Amino acid sequence: MKRILCYGDSNTWGHNPEPCGNNFRYGDNERWTGVLQRILDGQAKIIEEGLCGRTIMYDDPVAADRNGSRFLNCCIQSHQPLDLVIFMLGTNDIRHIFTPSVKEIAMGMDNLVKMVRNPQAYWVGKVPEVLVIVPAPVRDEIAGSEFYGMYDEESVRKSKALGKEYEKIFADVSGVTLLDAGTVAEVSVKDCIHLTGEGHRALGEAAAERVKKILKISG
Repeated sequence: MKRILCYGDSNTWGHNPEPCGNNFRYGDNERWTGVLQRILDGQAKIIEEGLCGRTIMYDDPVAADRNGSRFLNCCIQSHQPLDLVIFMLGTNDIRHIFTPSVKEIAMGMDNLVKMVRNPQAYWVGKVPEVLVIVPAPVRDEIAGSEFYGMYDEESVRKSKALGKEYEKIFADVSGVTLLDAGTVAEVSVKDCIHLTGEGHRALGEAAAERVKKILKISG
């Protein structure tokens, strides 16, 4: 059975932008990772590593342990052997508190990919393939969101530009595949940054198609 690590932020954790009562997290079968698990149907094990607020490369002064580059090496060693690592990060790096260019964010993602593709990180199994998912962009209506102030109009601009920057870096890199979540899914009109239930379903289905090709899984 193939082993797939999904390393992301709140949109991998499954934050529900429109909770009913205390239902702040989508269920196991509703999250895109759960949809992916269901479609692969026993041919792969999905390992969820989603954390709300996780960045590619920044230490958050108001939330400790959110720097994705600090935890990644321990994570891939803990879960090896791995056949595939799926990244979906970048949304938190465009927050107002951080001020990188879109190019710098993409360079940060490149560093994460290089960590995963480093043969010295593994003593069990082979070096895994990588699927980089570009996060769905922040909505133009961000000013009406509870997250306005953390995100602003500049965040929207950067989120829409991430896809092209990721493509510049990863388009021709061996062992790395790219998927733009914004081409198949949208974030909620209510909070403007988190995937809807339909978005999770659509992304899970799109990711499954890419994963089957990468790992040569039939069905």
